[in-house]
Amino acid sequence: NNFTGLCWYNKNRANPYEEVKSVRTYWQQPESIKLSWKAPDGIFWICGKRAYNTLPKRWRRTCTLGIIQPAFFTLPKEKGNRVLGVPL
Repeated sequence: NNFTGLCWYNKNRANPYEEVKSVRTYWQQPESIKLSWKAPDGIFWICGKRAYNTLPKRWRRTCTLGIIQPAFFTLPKEKGNRVLGVPL
């Protein structure tokens, strides 16, 4: 099941990841060094200019969970001026 639910709990100190079972423990125990801190499939820990599948041991900086979508694409190798298949 690749569905990730989004839920809003109207209570004090609500866990924003309550519906994401693989992440909710991190919010409940942010000081834990025993947890593996692995992000769910397709999601990464984004820490400044770096992203991780699993946070390094004893990590001490600010990170957020997010999705990364590359902003580039590859072009086919073709001879001549029709690199994109359309005139430029």
